[in-house]
Amino acid sequence: MTNHHAIRVLAGAGAAFALVLGATGAASAAPSDPIKTRGGYAQWNADPSGSIPGDSIRACDNTADGWGIEAWLDINRDGTIDRVATTRGHNAPYCSSWKSGDIPEGTPVTIYAVTVNGGITLEKGGALWSKA
Repeated sequence: MTNHHAIRVLAGAGAAFALVLGATGAASAAPSDPIKTRGGYAQWNADPSGSIPGDSIRACDNTADGWGIEAWLDINRDGTIDRVATTRGHNAPYCSSWKSGDIPEGTPVTIYAVTVNGGITLEKGGALWSKA
């Protein structure tokens, strides 16, 4: 192989590597898959994505059954619910706005999807363990 040919091969490999690296860096975070509960779901978004703020939760009610949905956020997984997004007071189908606030990077969190009606809270539906 000539020096000229070797340089062309290395340049091509370098360009391909740069393309892969650039594509990886351009990827953006997206909200979690739905955390399901009876009648709806909750979502978690760790990092900003378009118009969705980071460290945020929302609740979505997709069943017109008189029950609402809440997304509960437990920061540090200590059993204390630190943030709630709710669909209370809205007719289904409805998703709450994203409820956010800064959480230090890498902090462990648990997000719960919960079905509610007045003062009644059904058992927690799905849960997601994540990090801020």
